[in-house]
Amino acid sequence: MNNKKLERIMDKIKRCLALSKSSNETESATALRQAHKMMEQYGISMTDIKLADIQQKHSQYRVARRPSVYLTTLSIMIAQIFGCEVYIDNVNNKGKYCFVGLEMHTKIASYAYDVLYRQLKQARLHYMKTQLKRVRLAKNKAARADAFCLGWVITVRHLIKNLVPLQTDKQLINQFMRQELRLVTVSALDRIKNSNAKSATDDYANGLNAGKEAKLHHAMHSTNSPKLIN
Repeated sequence: MNNKKLERIMDKIKRCLALSKSSNETESATALRQAHKMMEQYGISMTDIKLADIQQKHSQYRVARRPSVYLTTLSIMIAQIFGCEVYIDNVNNKGKYCFVGLEMHTKIASYAYDVLYRQLKQARLHYMKTQLKRVRLAKNKAARADAFCLGWVITVRHLIKNLVPLQTDKQLINQFMRQELRLVTVSALDRIKNSNAKSATDDYANGLNAGKEAKLHHAMHSTNSPKLIN
């Protein structure tokens, strides 16, 4: 069975399952019977139906094979808040963060990452041109800028921590990543715990303060989407 045919069958089953919740008992029973018949005919389980709702959404921006700690922290933070998992995917020979979860959640997560990524890059460049302009050694300047960026990201997390978490099935998302993507999720702490980016204390503190200026206006059209930073 090709993918397009399978998608059509899945859609029919989903519609029948939705109708099975009707208050009309006859309509509900008929729809449920039709859904079960198609599932049995094509060997489709309820888990298959649920997995079909898991989607992927890429960021617009390229990321290095070994990304900076502050970008890793930002991507993981956003994924956690919006009920997703995140990994680096190779798209046209360019690595990009990819958010995995329910379609609406992945759209919001990728949008949030892209908006905050742009602001973070601008803040980093401004900080390097102003506060770090006298630092001559490139390695030291980069390390101090990294500390500033990590502070910025941590503050952004604090700004959005009061959002109501989206209801999601992380176990189902992880199953999708294992079966469909052949990926195994890695603990966020394992990815960032070895960072020494906080060592430049003053720069980190400056980043914490600068992060308060972050803006994240919600541009999605869904009325069910959560309110973000404004």
